[in-house]
Amino acid sequence: MKNVKLVIMYDGTSYFGFAEQKNAKTVMGEIRRSLKKLLGEEVKVNGASRTDRGVHAIGQVVNFKCASRMGAGEFLNALNFYLPKDIRVLDSEEIDDSFHARFSAKNKEYCYSVFEGKEIPYFLRSFALHVKRKLDVPLMKLAAGKLTGEHDFSSFAQEIKGSPVRVIESIEIEEKPQFVGRLLELKFKGNGFLYKMVRALSGTLVDAGLKKIKPNDVAEILEARDRKRAGKTLPGHGLCLVKVNY
Repeated sequence: MKNVKLVIMYDGTSYFGFAEQKNAKTVMGEIRRSLKKLLGEEVKVNGASRTDRGVHAIGQVVNFKCASRMGAGEFLNALNFYLPKDIRVLDSEEIDDSFHARFSAKNKEYCYSVFEGKEIPYFLRSFALHVKRKLDVPLMKLAAGKLTGEHDFSSFAQEIKGSPVRVIESIEIEEKPQFVGRLLELKFKGNGFLYKMVRALSGTLVDAGLKKIKPNDVAEILEARDRKRAGKTLPGHGLCLVKVNY
């Protein structure tokens, strides 16, 4: 048996999230069906992140074990033949038998995209939140600085299972001027994220940029451990899983 690791990219627009659900089209469901067509048998597939409905990825990681004689590197082209065009395998390799896409991960990187401008370009509509008002990026960066480190992130989680304590290693905000308006990329790196946490963090940073809250309010929001105190959960289409580090 070989343990195969795949790096996956997908446009989440048409899917009800990554994890399999009954009577719903999911990314994992498409991967498992395509593997069954390729291998002629069912295999258990482990995913690094259970991205929500509409969320995208350019660095999702999965692994599975199989007895196929096919070389691990051959899965890239072979699996892409069966997968829908909005799901692509970017890399495939054989890896140590103990590797698990989720449990072996050290940290993950996400990016939430916000387009600031009067009209959003059509090619960004499915991949970025549209904000018409001007955002104060220096204030957003000050607020982001209050969120880094180890904290109880209960105020930013829609649902909590287990400990709400997480470590955010860094939050970067990158500005990319466009022909009309500008694109802001809110980049998060951490050892783990609670359910819908990145989207709530992004909503809070947008509130700071719109001057609805002050950067110093973030400490009180964290301390409150109350979801109602933080910014709203932004739509899934602006979020992308960028990379899983091992």
